[in-house]
Amino acid sequence: MPTDEASGPSGRVVSQPAQTHQTPRSVLMVTWAVELGFGGMTAMCLKRAGLFHERGVPSAVVTFDANPGLDEIRTTLTANGKLHSGVPLLNLHEYYAEQAPATATGPELKLRGTGIPWKGATRLDRSVDGSLYCTVYAFPGNDKLSKREYHRRDGSVYLVDAMLPSPHDPDEAVRTLQLLAADGSVQFEFTSAARLYRHWLTELVDRSNADVIIDSKFSAGFLFAWQHPTALKFVNFHSTHVAAGQDTLTGKLSPAHRKIIDNRDAWDGITFLTESQRTAFVQRFGDSSNTVVISNPVDGPETLPSFEDRSPGTVVHVGRFTKGKNIGAVIDIVNAVATANVPVHLDLIGDGDQRPVLEEQVNRLGIGHLVNFHGHVHDVARRLSRARVLLLCSRFEGQSLAILEAQAHGCVPVAYDVDFGPRDVVQDGRNGFLVPFGDQEAAAMALGRLLTDDPLCAGMSARAFESARQYSSEQIFTQWKDALKMARLNKKDREVLAAATVRLAGLRFHADGDTDLEVAVNTGSGQLGGLTLVVTERGTDASQGTTFEPYNESDGIYGFRIPASLRAQLPGSDALDINAVLDVGGLTRTIRLGATPKPASVPYFTAYGNLSFK
Repeated sequence: MPTDEASGPSGRVVSQPAQTHQTPRSVLMVTWAVELGFGGMTAMCLKRAGLFHERGVPSAVVTFDANPGLDEIRTTLTANGKLHSGVPLLNLHEYYAEQAPATATGPELKLRGTGIPWKGATRLDRSVDGSLYCTVYAFPGNDKLSKREYHRRDGSVYLVDAMLPSPHDPDEAVRTLQLLAADGSVQFEFTSAARLYRHWLTELVDRSNADVIIDSKFSAGFLFAWQHPTALKFVNFHSTHVAAGQDTLTGKLSPAHRKIIDNRDAWDGITFLTESQRTAFVQRFGDSSNTVVISNPVDGPETLPSFEDRSPGTVVHVGRFTKGKNIGAVIDIVNAVATANVPVHLDLIGDGDQRPVLEEQVNRLGIGHLVNFHGHVHDVARRLSRARVLLLCSRFEGQSLAILEAQAHGCVPVAYDVDFGPRDVVQDGRNGFLVPFGDQEAAAMALGRLLTDDPLCAGMSARAFESARQYSSEQIFTQWKDALKMARLNKKDREVLAAATVRLAGLRFHADGDTDLEVAVNTGSGQLGGLTLVVTERGTDASQGTTFEPYNESDGIYGFRIPASLRAQLPGSDALDINAVLDVGGLTRTIRLGATPKPASVPYFTAYGNLSFK
């Protein structure tokens, strides 16, 4: 019978639930690293792994970083309940340190860099037992060259990661990573770390018959190119697709999300925490039938904590001390409430690089008796059950886990109305208050009302508690189960859509001003169910555009008539963009229409209506 104990790399790579769910597949939750004092993204990655395990789906958390302190981190996270005791926390380095890589079948490989006189070796030891973890070498006079040897506990080397002279240009360096067996023979060689990471993930999936859910943006940046014949691949958007403060339709893309977005058709599923976040993404990039909304799970007590047990005047903020959380505004708002002679006390739960700045602000305002810095605590639930108000002034959110957790414990949120999370879960005046971003006066008024009006606060507390039930672990697990099932059913049609190409094949101008567009579509062996063009003004979403059906089709070339009156129908002043919407098996994908490959000469019309080429 399966046990409820986690197994190490030498055993099964996924958990063994006491009772197995009817699905035969496991699920790997992938992030880059797990550290102590992590944020909401890692918290949800760990929580989801435990959620799946408890409901009978074998799971594991997968990490790639080199961390000699991982043993202690695993022990601590298991002890404080952040990591389920039955769920393995897998790590690439720990995996290959405990077992040899699969035997290579290709030509014999030689260890590289052996003829280089490496110097200046430094040693890094494992924190749990002091065994040698890594040796770092340098090459005097050439800082481009380096070598790291990673060691098993018996001292043998399992991985060499080196920057070596390029065979084409000795003045340049190229990276080479080699996996070694216990006898020192080279089993595999990689020209980039990303290739090694993808190799290992394939090995894990082969051993566990797993699907993959990726939380880390960094990991998604090298796993978008990873494919497996049986595994589904989901990526989670924990924050907005644009840089902070940018317009979601036209603003600069978030650099961390760029590879995910540019390769959005490579994913079987792209999950968003809120509907408003998904809508903003689809409005800008179109829907490839692989987007889905699945919230973070939040579980509170079975019954609403007694309002009489809440500490009068107590306000909490839960979150990392970063600039994006804008905690300085929280302090200013609490100070304004205190200045209005409303009894108030602020508990700041969390830590981060902004703490010295915030402590200085509190001292400058002279309100040290009103503000406590608690750091990381393990009784957040108890504190939320005893506080009246959660005050959140973030500049942006993906989904505020702090708000959901507060509502699940009957703690009323007051939050700035920013993209994307607060407005999806806070109904202003009913289960919390939303105030315009930066309006400290409005936030202070809302906070003051909740601290002085017991019936108002008690009623909103009860409604917040009730609204949080829809985010319970059971509800969220069902949504994940359904999303994975639907993605598997749609996988073949989605692959046809993802491989489809659309290009402008010809233009014809009519005397009455109408224009014919000839659009070439190639879906390979797949059957195209439908094709339409949607014309939108730049900077607007497709729902505001005009749709055109083809008037004929021949050998994969579709004809569309664009009337001269279109500009009048879309009376904006910006350019009009044309998007092709493909349908395969009821699934759709939106592709910006263009001429590909890019022609060497581009036609255009002069101010006098004459044809020219650039």
